Amino acid sequence: MHIVLLLPLFISAQITTPMVRANFGLDADLRHNFFNGAVLSGNDDWFSNADAGTGVFVIDTTGAAAIYSTYTSNPSSRFASFARGMRYPVLSTVNNRIFYDATFVRDHRATDTTGFPGGLKNGMSPQLWSSVVSPVPSKNDITEVFLHVRRDGPTSADSLFFFGGVGILGTTGDRYFDFELYQTDITYNRSTGTFTKYGPDFGHSTWRFNASGQITQLGDIIFTAEYGTSGLTAIEARIWIEKTALPTVTPQAFSWTGTFDGDGNNATYGYAGIVPKTGGNFYQGLQNSASVWSGPFGNLNSSNLPVTTYDPVQFMEFSVNLSRLGLDPMTFTNGSMCNLAFGKVLVKTRTSTSFTSSLSDFVAPFSFRSVASVDATADFPALCSQQFISNLSVRNPLSTSTYSWSTTNGRIVGSTTGTTITVDQPGTYIVTQELLSGCGENGRDTINIVIAPGGSCAVLNASLLSFTARNREQAVELNWKITNNNYAKTITVERSLNGQHFAAINDIAATANTETADYIFTDAVTNFNSNNIFYRLKITNKNGQVTYSEIQSVKINYALLLQASVNPNPVAGNRMTVQLSVPQTDIAVFQLIHSSGAIIHTHKQTVTKGSNSILINGTSSWQPGLYVLRITVDGKTLQQKVIVTAG
Repeated sequence: MHIVLLLPLFISAQITTPMVRANFGLDADLRHNFFNGAVLSGNDDWFSNADAGTGVFVIDTTGAAAIYSTYTSNPSSRFASFARGMRYPVLSTVNNRIFYDATFVRDHRATDTTGFPGGLKNGMSPQLWSSVVSPVPSKNDITEVFLHVRRDGPTSADSLFFFGGVGILGTTGDRYFDFELYQTDITYNRSTGTFTKYGPDFGHSTWRFNASGQITQLGDIIFTAEYGTSGLTAIEARIWIEKTALPTVTPQAFSWTGTFDGDGNNATYGYAGIVPKTGGNFYQGLQNSASVWSGPFGNLNSSNLPVTTYDPVQFMEFSVNLSRLGLDPMTFTNGSMCNLAFGKVLVKTRTSTSFTSSLSDFVAPFSFRSVASVDATADFPALCSQQFISNLSVRNPLSTSTYSWSTTNGRIVGSTTGTTITVDQPGTYIVTQELLSGCGENGRDTINIVIAPGGSCAVLNASLLSFTARNREQAVELNWKITNNNYAKTITVERSLNGQHFAAINDIAATANTETADYIFTDAVTNFNSNNIFYRLKITNKNGQVTYSEIQSVKINYALLLQASVNPNPVAGNRMTVQLSVPQTDIAVFQLIHSSGAIIHTHKQTVTKGSNSILINGTSSWQPGLYVLRITVDGKTLQQKVIVTAG
């Protein structure tokens, strides 16, 4: 049996049985080629459980087995957050359907670093929101979220579907959640516990219309739902508008429901409810009524033990037909099939059914359908008498994109499309990127090819044969091999924390009198507030010619960089001193836990990068015995055994 969605005001708009939508199974289950409790070849879903068939799964599962295994070997890792994207490039056409993107995010657990204090609500500006480091009630505690958007075919005429999933720690009580979709690059700062880069109109972006009711500006969207142990009971779509639009605008794409909530009764901006202009099914929502497989990353039960199944009613998923609802970009003025009506997503829970009830837990905003700016390079940016040919290429090509090249004062030899072209004249060359046919330009880059000073240069240049980057706990080890090494002058190691903006960190002189040379460089990574670090090599030849390597990325587990000790240990009475080393300034939470599992004392304090000495005083004497001191910093946890003796 499956629990189904009912919304009395719009009952005709709901689907009340498990269904396959755009070839994606909506059945409160995560397995592809499996639907409604039985094998179904051809059914797409979030993950693969090795069920045979032609269906595909959408989430990248790289490292899943290692992560799940580490939950047992290193229990502190159970509290950390991580994310995975789609296993295909964005805007891939798979089995004749366009996959825009997909995301899986595991949230922090237990003492949550992404929780709201009481009194913060929907309709308020994110500028007024803050976070606290505290336990979250199990019925509000998000364990993971899922998101996927696809078209039910390869053309703009095919319906656009939004699929969402939420795992909740608790299995009792009514639960309420929001998927809030932003136009801006809204960002959560974990160090300050605040949000930035929100919209201009009371912290949001506003939907605007012309006199005919056509959409002229996109704004923020929110899908809000509630469900309990007996089933999912309500779901609603809202958009951020100026309140005066309700009585004065008749939108062409959708209709108002009459609901409106902002920051208080006198709000001039807020979220207004919408439904399709025409009837028909546009929502579906279910939750698992029986235990179901939770995917290759596993999950953690209410006792924080790693398991491979969700308990009944722990997992809920839903779909929205964006085309029928009127939120397909193809229905907008100047719409494009490559665009979505949002770029950042914030998932959060509430304490009660009211749209403006207090917010509880959240998953920090994550990007969706994000594409890096096109980046072009040339193997010979300076032409000379011995070398009148230069190959221009896209450094970060996307397999689903089309690249077109043009010039007004140079000359392209051969094709003007593709990731690489050949030129034989100096000039300015422009490459433009189109994500899908008919979508128009997504971005461009420019390369200037010039005549080398003096008109001559060496023909041969050093060439990179291999380049790798490996995590060595508190350092990253880079290894590379260069042929034609005699022509190299220096190799510059460049580092980036976002994969786009690089800075030089070391210059290495090329090894002399060696045709092929091996190089190694070790970079300490204890001082960076980033879980991913990117590297590339800049090779400067003796003739001034510069080439760049491909980008290598390394994922850093900062839990390995946290170090703590208790002095003295055993501890007498109710005082202890903790020596704590952290990789960046942050808030540390110290919990003294008795062997029975009871939390005896909690202490919260800001710690600075490097070594810290923290004095912890109990309000009363601690009973002699064995304790565990749990230290949580930025979602990473350490545990130290502590023996308490009589004071």
